[in-house]
Order: sequence, then structure tokens, then C-alpha cells
Amino acid sequence: MTQTREPDNPGEPFRDILKERARGPSQLGHLDPELCERAMEGILSGAATPAQTAAFLLVGRAAGDSPTEIAAYARAASRFVRKLDTPGEGVVTVAGGFDGKLRTMNVGAASSLVAAAAGAKVLMVGGENIPPKEGRTVFDALRNLGVAAPQNLDEAARSLGHHGFAATTTEHYLPELHALLGLRWEMARRTSLNVIEKLVSPAPGSSPMVGVTHGSFLKSVPRSLVKLGVARALVFQAIEGSDEAPLDGKSSLILIREGEVEEFRVEPESLGLHRALGSHIPWQGEEDEANIVESALGGERNEVRNLIIYNAALRVWMSGESGGASLKESVEKTRDALDSQILAAGSRSAPSASPSSLRFGSRKSGGS
Repeated sequence: MTQTREPDNPGEPFRDILKERARGPSQLGHLDPELCERAMEGILSGAATPAQTAAFLLVGRAAGDSPTEIAAYARAASRFVRKLDTPGEGVVTVAGGFDGKLRTMNVGAASSLVAAAAGAKVLMVGGENIPPKEGRTVFDALRNLGVAAPQNLDEAARSLGHHGFAATTTEHYLPELHALLGLRWEMARRTSLNVIEKLVSPAPGSSPMVGVTHGSFLKSVPRSLVKLGVARALVFQAIEGSDEAPLDGKSSLILIREGEVEEFRVEPESLGLHRALGSHIPWQGEEDEANIVESALGGERNEVRNLIIYNAALRVWMSGESGGASLKESVEKTRDALDSQILAAGSRSAPSASPSSLRFGSRKSGGS
């Protein structure tokens, strides 16, 4: 006897979408943007079962998600995002690989704090325990510097408004995506979700800064951002796919401005900085990392300090705080801000890890 399925059977509405995605090898191709939006809405709303979600995402990985598809997924995901109660204009949303780092030192957190000290408004977004790497995140780095992180949305809005800095996770602004962590671990591979999570922000109208690992993403991610209508963004080849642009003179940066895409490279010497290669700054443990970063923030001239200044300057440049100034001028502004913070910290007796004062070297005092 044939058993019939009721219309409200779990996953029934998603079956037609999955049939389009999971065609045979000869017909495996790209999907219509409208179908992609419906699919992501189904995944995040729970209309798709875990099995359907995993099948859709893994087949998409095999087919190769196009910039148009990624943009459609991100557009749908953005409709689920909880927004910060603060204007996004003039804010830079910084996103690297949400799954963290395993081999190199994390300086992106320090760079964002320095950029805030220079007048930029920086929102760091990410996650914790994100597959497949489940590595050390910007939030680990912030906590090691004595800054409480991550923040909930109310805390992030206040911090961004008062201090020019905030750091929050998808657990707070996109819990539907956060709820898929267990399934993502089971899938074992990166999927479109690892790209989409970098492209949505709880600060609408902000300028994205997106770090990517592979050269292919230097082409696809900018094209996705253009299709999303982002006015200004920066995509760069990052250290371990993080939020840190290398200071090696070889890595590419892609500037998106009003639909136009420009690729460029930066010679460190042209900015008055020395090259900082990954081999110069190996990771030897969290305590070692915190000590080296604090020494750099405290005035020690080393490769880490140069890398912090460079990445902070990119954030200042993208925020518009430099008033249309060049990247070199943004480097000078950032260096001056860092030097003034060091002098101010030396003149005060009671340390504080507040993002507003950015009391570098204050980790041992505890956060506030």
C-alpha cells in the first residue's frame, strides 16, 4: 500500500528546491537568484530539514557557487539579521574567516582598537567554534588584551557610539545561522555559509572589509558585493583568511567603489613601513601572542607593530575618517594616534581595558 505524505510534512516545501540543486553531473550548474533566495530563507527559517540543508550546501560546494548565487544567499540572510541601534554610515564592518586561525598571530583585534583610537568606527563580526578549523578568533585576541568580547547587540551599539569600536557574533545578530553550527561540523567542509557570513552585517550601510584566503575569492567576493549594491568595500588576500592584510608587497587588495572594482598592491616602503612576513611572526601560544602584541602597542618597534599600523590604517581609510586622504596619510594618522595613546597611558596610573581609552598593555589589570 502506497503511503501518502501530508502537505505539512517537514521539509516538503524544500523538496522542489533540492531537486533543482541536486541534478545529475551533466546538469549540475548555477541556480536562478530567486531560487537561491528561497533556498536560504528555507534553510534559516527551518523549513528545510537538516538533511536537506546539508545536501543543498554540499552539492553547491561541488558545483561551485557563483557570485550571483552568493549574493542571492547573502541578500536572503540579511533579512534575518538583527540590526544595531546605531547608524551604519561611516562604520567599517571587519570580517575575516569566522573559523579563526591556527598557525599565525592574531593582530586584527589590536588593529581595530588602534583604528578606533584614530577616530574610525569599527565593527568586528565573527563567530566562535566555527567549523571546519574551530581556531582562535578575534574574540580570543580581544579577551587576551583585557577587552570583554563578544558583545550583545545593545552593548555593541553603545560601544560603537561611545568608543568607535564594537565586536559581536552571529549568535547575537543572526541566531538562525548560529543554530546551524552542529550541522556545519557534521558536513566537515566549508560551504557557501563560510562566505555568506562575511557579507552580512548588523550595521546596514557600513563598508565591508573582507579577508579571504584563496585567489579565486578575490574575484568572486567583490562581484558578489557589487551585486549586493555595496557602495564601498575592500576585499583582500588575508593571513590565514583572517581580517589581516599581509604587509608583504605582493598580496592583492580589491577596492569596490560605486560598482567599480580596482585591484592594487601596496609596497610597504611607500607607506614608511617595513615588510612583515608571516615567518617573522610565528604563533607560539596565546600568552606569547598577547605579550608581543602588547609590546608592539606599548611602543616596541617590530614587525607586529608595522602590521598593526598597516591594518589599522586600512580601517581608517575605509571608514572615511581620513576625509578622502590617501592610504599613506591614513598610516600617518594611525601612527600618530598610537603614539599619543602610548604617551597618555604612560601618564596615567590606573590602567583600564576600556575600548575608549585603549590602555595598551593593560591586560594584567583585567577588563572593564
